[in-house]
Amino acid sequence: MAVLGIRRPRGGTLLRCLSGSLLLLLFFAAAPVSDTLEQTCRQLQHKDDLEACANFIFDQLDAHPELAVSRESFLKKALWRPPRTTAEKLACFNLLINTGWHLLTQRQIPASVNWYEQAYEFYEQHKRDPELSGEMDFEEFIAKPLGNNYTRLGDFSRAVFIQQRAIDEALAADRNTMIPGLYLNLATTYFRMRNDSAFRNTIAAGLRSTAPGDAAALPLYNLNTEFFIETGNRDSARIWNEYALQMGKKMPLTTTAVQTTLLARARILNLLKKHDEALICLKRIEKYTAADNVELRVETAIETGNTYLLKGRYDSAFAWHQKALQYFRLNKEGLYPDFKVTTALFGVATALLYKDPLAAANWYEKAVLNDYYTEQLLPASLNSTTAAYANRKYSETAIALYHQLFDQYEDQQYLLKALWLTELSKGRRLLNEQRRTALWQQESLLARNNKWVDQLRSLYVLLAETSEGAYKQQLQNNIRQLEFNLNLKERNALLTLPSYAAFEKWVQKEGRQKTLISYYLGDSYSYIIHIRNGVFQHRLDTATTAGRQELVRFIHTYFYTGPAAFNQDPKGYFSRSSALLHTWNPWCEAAPGTVLIAPDGELHNLPFEALSIEAGKPVYWGATAAIGYSFTFLQQAFSGMEQPSSRPVAVFSFEKPHLGFPALPQSAAEASFLNRRFATRWYAAEKTTDSSFMAALNSGSVIHLAAHAVAHNGGQPYLVLKNKLYLGQLQYITTRSPLVVLAACETGSGELRQGEGMQSLGRILLSKGVDGVLSSRWEVDDAASGALIRDFYQALSAGAAPVVALQQARVAYLGEHPTIAAQNPLYWAAYCYQGNNQLVLLRQKKTSALLLSLLFIAAAMAITALVLRYKKLL
Repeated sequence: MAVLGIRRPRGGTLLRCLSGSLLLLLFFAAAPVSDTLEQTCRQLQHKDDLEACANFIFDQLDAHPELAVSRESFLKKALWRPPRTTAEKLACFNLLINTGWHLLTQRQIPASVNWYEQAYEFYEQHKRDPELSGEMDFEEFIAKPLGNNYTRLGDFSRAVFIQQRAIDEALAADRNTMIPGLYLNLATTYFRMRNDSAFRNTIAAGLRSTAPGDAAALPLYNLNTEFFIETGNRDSARIWNEYALQMGKKMPLTTTAVQTTLLARARILNLLKKHDEALICLKRIEKYTAADNVELRVETAIETGNTYLLKGRYDSAFAWHQKALQYFRLNKEGLYPDFKVTTALFGVATALLYKDPLAAANWYEKAVLNDYYTEQLLPASLNSTTAAYANRKYSETAIALYHQLFDQYEDQQYLLKALWLTELSKGRRLLNEQRRTALWQQESLLARNNKWVDQLRSLYVLLAETSEGAYKQQLQNNIRQLEFNLNLKERNALLTLPSYAAFEKWVQKEGRQKTLISYYLGDSYSYIIHIRNGVFQHRLDTATTAGRQELVRFIHTYFYTGPAAFNQDPKGYFSRSSALLHTWNPWCEAAPGTVLIAPDGELHNLPFEALSIEAGKPVYWGATAAIGYSFTFLQQAFSGMEQPSSRPVAVFSFEKPHLGFPALPQSAAEASFLNRRFATRWYAAEKTTDSSFMAALNSGSVIHLAAHAVAHNGGQPYLVLKNKLYLGQLQYITTRSPLVVLAACETGSGELRQGEGMQSLGRILLSKGVDGVLSSRWEVDDAASGALIRDFYQALSAGAAPVVALQQARVAYLGEHPTIAAQNPLYWAAYCYQGNNQLVLLRQKKTSALLLSLLFIAAAMAITALVLRYKKLL
């Protein structure tokens, strides 16, 4: 278990704290605590005695820890001005860490983080003050508790940064006694991240920092034991646990490290199916654990619940998991942003599974929702090592249960709940990034911190263009430092919960007007939900691995190795694609309409529109259906649909060779086409700076980019403008564009991440506020691309929604290219539309007043001439 930082200030400061507030405490002893707090603070504010006020609050928190929670809003405003003297500064610093400590002991982790982050900023501001630096103790009072809090929340990027910094500073100051504990904290973070190599290296470094027989090694032994338990290496787990047990014999049972050793022992015994012996260990922990050691009490309750589950004693399992939940202040929905709450909720659900499946389903839903809720605390960044979906296996259990209930009761509400849980499990980071970007816009955060933002963009360029090595590691460290500083400037928004009622309303409406298809690729099964004309259908497939392998082979054969495979055997393609289509959409038919697909896993790479409905024939699904894609249906269900207004088009065309990339002849044709029909502003892509492109994204215009892009270069994807514009740079922008058309290669391709889909250029723009993106999955043919794009805009300007406009463009292309070879999907199926399928109005080209006048005069003269000629003939 990671070691927590002590929050108590040094002895001299403590005496000052007590002497400054003792008389006030005696005077108000008979008054209610909250009244005493506010009355005293008002009196001290009237005297402008900031030091006494901070010291008084400090002591009140120690006497009544519950004030940290019940009066936190008051505490945030209690200090009316910045401290001036050294004594005032030290008193304020002590108050920050003491408040963070008391919130931590009451499991108010997000609030605790806020106070410790304030202490961190205070330290950064005053660390060069010789009178303060020795008192503030960065490693003990800030880095330990703050880093451990980040780990509890799953915010691993920030945890690694602050913990590694603490180690570096402790080593530099020769603070050898605390170094094993600091390595323990960092190793704990790597353990939670499932970063095995970093974990092993950190544990080894921690053990090297201890002397033989040193009690500081015991927590490291325990963590190593946990690692081997989690990785399934029982023999190694037993060996390390034996080492810990032998060392623990010399220490009292009240020691947290000894109790953690017993907890690991209980887990090993459970693996060996010795559940009764495991319970004996757990009861000893329960007996000797201190009341304020909430973290260990929660873990013990959860493990006890799991033990009873393994014994088949479901009532006892239910009670112990409920006991774990009682240590948290759950909200009215029974949720709290902590991953241990999620684990306990899943434990309750599993305990109910065999006795009351309907009640279990409700608890599973709550657990998945809590998982989603908790992940909103995590910042999103390209360089982030935050691990999402720690409870994905539980999510699959919950989804499977609702599918089973649908089969059992034939009630579509159960399948709707399965869809709800499926979509909650996908695209979480995208939605989190969208929410975060909206806050940036609201608070002008990027503009207020433009120096850091500019540095981050520059560092991401260097990171992308640097090979592996020490310099790249240094760049990553610098990025973490700046991102950490920028994160501290963000206002902590209230956590929000998506509304099931709103989601249900959206599904019922869209499911009658369109076809909705949702996928979940689990470890055991693949789950498909299909809704058409209000009718819900589903399919469970056990051949998940084989299906994924066939997907990868098919996509690679026909879309990443050129046109040869299709041209040599078109019928083979039609048969193979038809089999794939009916595997992943067994209800497919050649009926017109709009289809919205929320893929998962490798299905993000599959062009459904290029699959043939009939085996052996070119009956492409995309010729009859308008197909759009979404990372999660939550994006559409909870997006604010604004009344569309006409927008100009910002056109970026790559018409001259640049940076080793050839000119794109079709880009000039596209620019000319758009300029003739719409209000446009034209940019030469090869002369466009990063700042000019970002300004255009914020102008509210539709963006048309006909340039080069690269996705699979072994590094970050990038666009080719005057310079290479990398994916990392685009993290720190905001946008106001309703539509971005990326008429370039591979803009919809990139690294595939579990539950999130492609980390592509198109996706990053969606995360920054763009409503919809047209992007390409693979390298596009310039001529075919130009024709498709022009037809897309033609349909869009006629009032078609983007998904329908793209389908009409495909139909037009197929009609103009009747030969089988020309209809190779490699040429016309690269583009896909992702995002909200709402109307986009393009501002038409305005004819000047002078031209209208000349046309009117010419017409009048022509009519007059015709009239005169007619009279002469008479």
